[in-house]
Amino acid sequence: MHIDHLTLRGRDLRAQRDFYAGTLGLPVVAETPERLTVQAGSSSLTFGHDPAHTAFSHLAFDIPRALVDGAQAWLEARVPLLADHDGRNRFGPNEQWNTTNLYFADPAGNILEFIARHDLPHDHAGPFGPGHILHVSEFGLVVDDVPGAVRWLGDTHDLRPFNGRSDTFTAVGGHGGMLIVVPAGRGWMPTGQPAVPAPFALAWSGIHSLTSATVPTLAGWRP
Repeated sequence: MHIDHLTLRGRDLRAQRDFYAGTLGLPVVAETPERLTVQAGSSSLTFGHDPAHTAFSHLAFDIPRALVDGAQAWLEARVPLLADHDGRNRFGPNEQWNTTNLYFADPAGNILEFIARHDLPHDHAGPFGPGHILHVSEFGLVVDDVPGAVRWLGDTHDLRPFNGRSDTFTAVGGHGGMLIVVPAGRGWMPTGQPAVPAPFALAWSGIHSLTSATVPTLAGWRP
């Protein structure tokens, strides 16, 4: 699955614009007082204005596997990296996931991630810059019932578990893009901040779409 477009909500679009366009250097492709869209490689990311919005989401951006050191230095010059309770702010690779992961947050509290997938031939030349952000590759889907949601995603969208499954964490999709299905309250890497449901709209691979209103096992939020 390739994530073409992700839509989230935000209370302060000016702060989001300053961060995504200014701090991260992503191009603004559409902007109104109520919506902001930036381009992240081959994916677009939209924030709709919602002054009552307080939830947060988790999403990841793929970066070239050869530019991890440069990406870390580039990020650290712009934003604080999120660390775990041991103070680590760079993670992997490990036996299960052959990836390197760097985490940070936007002004709305969304947990963002740069992820280098060492099994994919993303060997771009440096130095690292905004143009090396390849695409949105992961989105966290927070549900009441992980096995039930995974079955539903398989039956309705042919999205299958990738690299194992459990009742508290199952990735569906593949290296090109995936949903990280977790229950409300499970801690996100690396800080352990409990997952909460948030409204979203997602389109992938040119023909598929999903919104928070259409997932039958979505936790908490309802349209």
